[in-house]
Amino acid sequence: MNKKFLKKIIDLNRNKISYCIVSKIDNNNSEIFTLNDIGNDEISKNVEKAITEDQLLLEEIDSEEYIFNPFNPPIKLIIVGAVHVAQSLASIAKIMDFDVIIVDPREAFATEERFPNTLILSSWPDEILSDIQIDKRTCLVTLTHEPNLDDRALKIALESDCFYIGALGSKKTHSKRIQRLKDMGFDENSTKRVNGPIGLPINAKKPNEIAVSIISEIISCLRHENITTTKLRENWKLR
Repeated sequence: MNKKFLKKIIDLNRNKISYCIVSKIDNNNSEIFTLNDIGNDEISKNVEKAITEDQLLLEEIDSEEYIFNPFNPPIKLIIVGAVHVAQSLASIAKIMDFDVIIVDPREAFATEERFPNTLILSSWPDEILSDIQIDKRTCLVTLTHEPNLDDRALKIALESDCFYIGALGSKKTHSKRIQRLKDMGFDENSTKRVNGPIGLPINAKKPNEIAVSIISEIISCLRHENITTTKLRENWKLR
């Protein structure tokens, strides 16, 4: 492994950028690809698949065998609202090796005691989220029930590439939320990205049960990038 190759790996890891090492089996020559490098060729398609599915691939292309070895940074979970559900959600997410960030300007809620060993940002979402890299490995959930807090975060999320956006609240609350987002200028295709009521329909009642439903929906969206959450929920109800 030459120094240039190694330096690129170190830089990608430091900046938490997904990449894939593609190796030709017959001569062990390797190249590094990121999602920004891919085109429409077969190697690019497999690079994207390996990174998206987070899975090692062995493929034959033009009579040559290749290994596609993906390296992804941890999923980043931004939780807006340091409420009871957030405590359970943060705990479950950390077990799954997610990078968890709590955002809530209410310092009485966003404390180290309630969220140990977790990055806590006691600021308004629109003041702090612009400083956080929100990309295709990021999911954001709003849990406060307060439009003045939640809507600020949802606006930034909708303007980003994050793969999952969810908001706590009833169907009636969600309908009002969607209308407010439309009033901000977001079209229907954009507002459909906001999953609400949040979580897969498992009849969750308690905070820890709601947290399980949320993390389940996040994983479903992560593993089924081209399937809408509405479709996922329909499939779940059929089980």
